[in-house]
Amino acid sequence: MTVKKGQLLSSPPDTFRKSFDIASPVSGQVQPLNAIDGTLYTQGYFGPGAVINAPSSSIKAPFNGICTHVTPLDYAIEIKSSVGLKCLIKFGESTQHLHGAQFNCHVKRGSTFKAGAVLFTVNTGWLKQQGVNNVCIMTLLNANALLGVMPTTRKYVEAVEDPLLTLFV
Repeated sequence: MTVKKGQLLSSPPDTFRKSFDIASPVSGQVQPLNAIDGTLYTQGYFGPGAVINAPSSSIKAPFNGICTHVTPLDYAIEIKSSVGLKCLIKFGESTQHLHGAQFNCHVKRGSTFKAGAVLFTVNTGWLKQQGVNNVCIMTLLNANALLGVMPTTRKYVEAVEDPLLTLFV
């Protein structure tokens, strides 16, 4: 099987040097990126990833790393692992019109954190009242440095405990 670098895979590539798992930032039911309406996500603009239907309001760090960017208006955060992996974690599909209300970030740009630390919290009940689906989107911003990315085959993941994505190098 020929694999384009950074591609979302349905099975492991025939040859790879190493694979490693990235944990889910929140507990919930896993769906593919194409399950949401955001065309920038479904077209891969933010890289490969997955969506979690998230009843939880706490978004946790999937690995040890540093916060590189916080976007309260978009209910999003960008983080980087110690090996240089860059992830975007966003809550909700279309949240810009809410102006960051009920978004409480626990880290700021330049903050380091350990896996399992709470990165941000949202008021899921309030967001639902505003018509926002309680989904958490996690994508890999620099996946082109990888051989490929495979989402979990699990239907449900536990935050920090279960892998959401397997990366191949």
